[in-house]
Amino acid sequence: MTANAHAITFKAAQRAVRPKQFLSVSEWADRHRKLASEGSAEHGDWKTSRTPYLREIMDALSEDSPVREVWFMKSSQVGGTEAGSNWLGYIMAHAKGPVGVIMPTEKGLRDWFSQKFDPMSEQTPAIREVLAVRGAKSGDNSAERKRFIGGILYAKTAGSTTDLKSTSLRYAMLDEVDEYDWSTLQGDPVELIKVRLTTYHDRKLFGVSSPTIKDGSKIEEKFHGGDQRRFHVACPHCGERQHLRWSQLQWQRVGPRVDRAWYVCEHSGCVIEEHHKTAMLAGGVWVADNPGAPYRSYHISALYSPAGLGLSWTELANEWLEAQDKPEKLMVFMNTRLGETWADRSHDIKPNALMARADLYDLRTVPPGVLAITAGVDVQDNRLEVQVVGWGRDSQSWTLDYHTLPGNPADERLWMQLAEYLNTPLMNAWGKLMRIEATAIDSGGHFTHDVYGFVRQQGGRVIAIKGANTPGRAILSKPSQQDVNWRGQTIKKGVALYTVGGDTAKHLLYARLNAETDPEAPRRMVHFSHQLDASYYDQLVSETFNPKRNRWEIKKGKRNEALDTWVYACAASHHPALYIHKWKKADWDRRELLLQPAAVEPEAVALPVADSPAPEPAPVVRRQPVAPPRRGGGFAKRW
Repeated sequence: MTANAHAITFKAAQRAVRPKQFLSVSEWADRHRKLASEGSAEHGDWKTSRTPYLREIMDALSEDSPVREVWFMKSSQVGGTEAGSNWLGYIMAHAKGPVGVIMPTEKGLRDWFSQKFDPMSEQTPAIREVLAVRGAKSGDNSAERKRFIGGILYAKTAGSTTDLKSTSLRYAMLDEVDEYDWSTLQGDPVELIKVRLTTYHDRKLFGVSSPTIKDGSKIEEKFHGGDQRRFHVACPHCGERQHLRWSQLQWQRVGPRVDRAWYVCEHSGCVIEEHHKTAMLAGGVWVADNPGAPYRSYHISALYSPAGLGLSWTELANEWLEAQDKPEKLMVFMNTRLGETWADRSHDIKPNALMARADLYDLRTVPPGVLAITAGVDVQDNRLEVQVVGWGRDSQSWTLDYHTLPGNPADERLWMQLAEYLNTPLMNAWGKLMRIEATAIDSGGHFTHDVYGFVRQQGGRVIAIKGANTPGRAILSKPSQQDVNWRGQTIKKGVALYTVGGDTAKHLLYARLNAETDPEAPRRMVHFSHQLDASYYDQLVSETFNPKRNRWEIKKGKRNEALDTWVYACAASHHPALYIHKWKKADWDRRELLLQPAAVEPEAVALPVADSPAPEPAPVVRRQPVAPPRRGGGFAKRW
């Protein structure tokens, strides 16, 4: 036995005979926890005094506390994850016993180990020592299991909690529960974990998350089911206590930016400057709005972020202003800055209301403001549905055409018609011809390899897509290479198949539609031609979001091709050769120079590169000349 092993064994023996002291989680963290630079804004000794509002939450999880269940609904950057890490360190080095950690996904689990657990165990001697003695079995220290003196840590994803069915746990931490894919889980992981905890009379469960959609947020549900504690701080002027609310923050603007923000006391109207926050936090107390509930629940927002550990009030005000008229950004702000749910209003949109505010531009014309064009194609058994969408500044979009190509997608002639249609340019308000710059075609139906064949022939600006299986994915994810053609032959590189986060794009569209019920047409983000028929709008809002099942569902008896093709055209705007959603003012300016009358020739104006718009694509290659498909008079007549 080596000298180091002797020393570790001697320390273990000392701990075994030493009387156990009462120690709270916050006391343990202040004595032992070391913060690593890999996962923390500040590194070195942990100081609970930096985040005083975490003290009660952590101490409720202490071994001698009678509290059995704690839920924490929070914003980002308030230390919730670090509080959980402190509790795990306390369990391993002091309290002992089997503990389960449940993360949303495999990636989330890997990130937690690499960014949180591993740096903590390496930098904190008290944890490193108890992990030093390991059993001979390799399974005692694996990606999902860490044995320590006096216990074992099981790390699982929400979908694999059934693996613990024969395991008894004393402690459990459920991280980011709103990110669990509740629509595919074989049972509620929270309830499954609670069953695993019943063996121990002194069990503890800690659930923590930022919220998501109202009525579909698990952490909001747990917060309201608990005693609903909020952190009350005293006004430095009048001494009255209150919990900080966003509605009480005020600011001063110089031009478009906020240069100063302050808080207004709700009791006396006193002006509270942000430099008072440190003292206010130090004297703060948690107050329960629902005393007598069966468990503890806490809520806090980024307004409480200590100086240097999060955004200042001024920075929060600027983020808030930047999110106005951008529902997708506003939703992120509500979830991650205020720690509050976003109220989905997909049920509120009426197709006749959208039709009533259609703009006076004809289909297949390009109104002022449109500076790029993409298309989305939906493949049905007897037709192709195509929607052409124009994109402009400030996240504006225009439906430029909706067209149906009848025929069998297994027939090559139908795809030649599509090629001809996509290659037909549109004229803008200044007489300049504009081409469709990227097209996304759904490959998820019965004609997958027909889609692949068409995409393979057309080149990189026409892409094959499929819907994501899990919610919350990017509108367009990185592609995977498909290496078999329609004859079953192996291809060296194959077709790049992109995954589309359809639910993400639908949330974006519906949020924009809801946000612009009243504004005048020039301010709207989503524009429609007056020539679109009623059936288009009926299809566009044919789905509603079911927060309980965390998925979009089509209304009974409705068709949704107009919605799907808008989503696909939106995905095409995220094509890596375009990245329209990333364009900055200079990019839009350069593109506008090309498309409006100017003193310089278009060839003399260079288009942006990299994350900016790329040059217009070459005409779509056709296998033989085909006359343009004859178009009907309106959307409803094109079936």
